[in-house]
Amino acid sequence: MQNNNIVLKGLALLAVLALLQFTGCGREMNGGPAEKAASPAAEWKVIGPGGGGGVFLPTISPFDENFVFTHCDMTAAYVSYDGGVNWRSINLWNVPEDFEFDPNNAGTVYTAVRGFSYSEDRGSGLSILYRSEDRGQHWHVIYPDVSKAKYLDELQAVNLKPSEIVEGALDGSIQKVTVDPADSRTIYLGMAPLVSYMAGSGQPVSQPALLVRSTDYGATWKLLAELPGRSVLGIFPGSLDGRPGEINVITERASVRIDAASGELTELPKPAERIIYAESGTGKTGTKIYVITPMRNAGGKISGGVFRSDDWGASWTQVNTGLLLDVPQGEAPQIPSLGVCRTNPDVVYLSSRNGRSVPRDNRDIWIYGIFKTENAGADWKPVLLSNSFGYLGNNYAGSWMDVIYDPGWGGNPIDLGVAPGNPDLCIATDAGRAYRTLDGGKTWQQIYSQNQPDGTVATGGLNVTTCYGVHFDPFDKNHFFISYTDIGLFQTHSGGKSWSSSISGIPNPWVNTCYWVEFDPQVKDRLWSAWGNAHDLPRDKMFGNTGTFERFQGGVAVSEDGGRNWRALTNGIPENTVGTNVLVDPESPQDSRTLYITAFGQGVFKSSDGGASWKEANQGLGDNRCAWQIRRNKEGMLYLLLSRGRKDRGQVTVAGALYTSADQAASWQPVVLPEGENAPHDLQIDPAESSRMYLCCWAVARDDRDVGGGLYRTEDGGKSWKMVFDKVRRVNSAALDPVNPNTIYLNTFQNSAWRSDDRGDSWRRLEGYRFKWGQRAIPDVNNPGMLFLTTYGGSVYYGPAEGVPGAFEEVDNLPKQWW
Repeated sequence: MQNNNIVLKGLALLAVLALLQFTGCGREMNGGPAEKAASPAAEWKVIGPGGGGGVFLPTISPFDENFVFTHCDMTAAYVSYDGGVNWRSINLWNVPEDFEFDPNNAGTVYTAVRGFSYSEDRGSGLSILYRSEDRGQHWHVIYPDVSKAKYLDELQAVNLKPSEIVEGALDGSIQKVTVDPADSRTIYLGMAPLVSYMAGSGQPVSQPALLVRSTDYGATWKLLAELPGRSVLGIFPGSLDGRPGEINVITERASVRIDAASGELTELPKPAERIIYAESGTGKTGTKIYVITPMRNAGGKISGGVFRSDDWGASWTQVNTGLLLDVPQGEAPQIPSLGVCRTNPDVVYLSSRNGRSVPRDNRDIWIYGIFKTENAGADWKPVLLSNSFGYLGNNYAGSWMDVIYDPGWGGNPIDLGVAPGNPDLCIATDAGRAYRTLDGGKTWQQIYSQNQPDGTVATGGLNVTTCYGVHFDPFDKNHFFISYTDIGLFQTHSGGKSWSSSISGIPNPWVNTCYWVEFDPQVKDRLWSAWGNAHDLPRDKMFGNTGTFERFQGGVAVSEDGGRNWRALTNGIPENTVGTNVLVDPESPQDSRTLYITAFGQGVFKSSDGGASWKEANQGLGDNRCAWQIRRNKEGMLYLLLSRGRKDRGQVTVAGALYTSADQAASWQPVVLPEGENAPHDLQIDPAESSRMYLCCWAVARDDRDVGGGLYRTEDGGKSWKMVFDKVRRVNSAALDPVNPNTIYLNTFQNSAWRSDDRGDSWRRLEGYRFKWGQRAIPDVNNPGMLFLTTYGGSVYYGPAEGVPGAFEEVDNLPKQWW
């Protein structure tokens, strides 16, 4: 990562890039005009800088080069009708796994979403195949047959196999979708075994992968074959190669030919023991199948890499010439993916990462690369190379990520998508960006953000990162911040229309995540922020094997110029602090503010001099020090919320807790949680009546189902609690309306946000918002009746606090009880 002072220096560069973007660099694409789904005047929109998280599987229509899908790994899909200049997010309940355009019908596209088995942290998910026949505007479930649902209740809260939920469903998760080009009624699904969401491929399973087929346009489905392996990488209908009676399938450990009538398998030669990636194309000279296998260098002898088959998998030819360009002696590049032009399979683009010993201070050696072949792999040539200092060929036009960070932040592409009918058009996606070439790799242009003439940026709709809060400047209604995972902190001076990074002065090891920002309510341009490079807290995945956080860094910083520059405040705070929340005592002297910071894994630190020095303030706390939030009521009473933790490789639960202090954190006394709860997540105090508080809780698992979680209300300062919301169990946060505190908003980790106008006695869902993993609900203090909803992976939704009644929510036949 480059020194973050480059943020300021990059403003002029972004202004230049704004003029260059999509003009004068490459040629224009063919295809239809941009289009957008019809929407009511009041709607939800997404704000932020764009990009910033993993982007996957760019998939281009064979009929229209401007019609593109991609997705993030935090549940949303994205569609563009103008080649990636603008994107619209699509919420299809779970993380997308594959896209497939019907090769015979221009408006028809399929999306498969991941299924996963139950866990306390994430619940469970059902794998679904959706079809849209109107270019992604409306979606219909075609697998499984939801009209045969056997379980009609909140689906994510219980551990059920798919076959226990829907009659005829198979117990697996769809990985690949393929429509037979000879007959669109024939659809193939490749299914992997179910695992819990975070366990992924590391979880031991005995179930094989499956090949499933429909021959009636998805009306019915039949298991055609069990496959050797657990991951389906490619399904190739025989009609591609004049073999209508068979299907070739490649998994991570096998290449097989399957008889379409009987399902009988014939194992074919495989080029290596393990296969990473598979893709094909069919041109004038027939079908070519490419696979990637791990490349190794043993004393100068290269094994693995890229292989091509010209005879339908009967034999394989190693095609690595040119891929060892400038790779250190004795090493081999890492090649994760490639993209084949489906109608001209001689043209392939490939992602590569140079050897491990490449020195980062060598300005001439590439580390991250895209290579291309125009002769079916006979030789490969680089078309985009970069290292820690920039792009070696000066052929990339970027945006804010490329100004603030070096190319290693995004790295080499995760996936590459080539236009089926145009080998000059390729879209690459990586850990934070999407970018494209229109001229066969000569030049590349980013398509994850929109550069503005003043050096700020605006989202084009590809919003792919987690955020925590929206933080308002009390002196300027157009100035506020979004605190983000992975990309730190962004601010707007235009009421959210455009954004700039706010990390100048933050120590480089901290800048991954800003968890919170707190303004001084009486001193203009003074504010504090909490930071840590342990992101995504308090999710289970961050606790690792030990459940401790000593390996991370972070802390608290102050700005005296409205967030343009920051200064770390480290006197008395350990270097390995992960700051998650900051509280300012508004009654303390302006020149020596009393501050509190929650440090995840270490408890609470207090300052009585505006942050110049800090002291630990943990007297009375138990063993759990996963301090997540600190709150203050109007009488000065403090409340400390400690997150649920994990230890011993996640096998032991450390119960969360709630404490209170009447002596400015000199000592803490426990507040009893609601019976059965161990995962408090958020606390809100009624500003009109301090004894009335609301406690959000996360699910507690018992007998493989959710029994805890929801929202509780107390009228007596925490002596007793009443559950007032249990429609979903993973309630991430609550907010009280600043005009009327009887109105409560909830954001949940289960596809919904909610509103109550009677202190929680009754609820209605905010229609039009269906992002799966919601974070916080934040009323817009400057625009009554408007609401921000922060998300785990989709930036910030902004819309009417009443929701959008009657809004169409992507899918027309998903059982409402499941949501």
